[in-house]
Amino acid sequence: MSPLVIMTPRSGWWSCASERGGGIACWLELMRSLRGLRPARDVHFVASSGHELGQRGIEIYAERRPELIRRSRAWMHLGANIGAAQQPGNVVQASDDEMETMLANGMNAAGLAVNRKVPRGTVPAGEAGVVHRGGGRYMSVIGTNALFHNPADRGREAVDPNVIARFVAVLVPIAKLLADA
Repeated sequence: MSPLVIMTPRSGWWSCASERGGGIACWLELMRSLRGLRPARDVHFVASSGHELGQRGIEIYAERRPELIRRSRAWMHLGANIGAAQQPGNVVQASDDEMETMLANGMNAAGLAVNRKVPRGTVPAGEAGVVHRGGGRYMSVIGTNALFHNPADRGREAVDPNVIARFVAVLVPIAKLLADA
């Protein structure tokens, strides 16, 4: 059965508390939430380096597993700036209507704004671009942030833990559904 892949970048410029922190926190919580389940399909958790070098880490991961992009049920991309406290906003990127609707509806229900949806067929920003170019199914959320690629991106004032928790509340049921569908 085709796997579900949940990915987030783990490296970035400077301290990158809000650039990377929210995505990593969500990724870890998804791992914890799925750990005790016996889903119908395998779930791959990928935390790649090289984001700041043109997403080189996920490119190498995909090159070493050329069948994985197309064979997967879906990829969940937890991108930059999830839960950033400075000029927050959210962008949804998806391969198809089902993926976009699932993510956007969950976010709206949790009171998380969808400030922009990337038009279908557009190569998405971040690591989801590798999945798009490889013909895979994906959903992706990235945020906006006044501290993006900034040395001041550190400390408690850079992130909003309550927003990150709301993202977790949205993403866990989606991951469970995709892992069993």
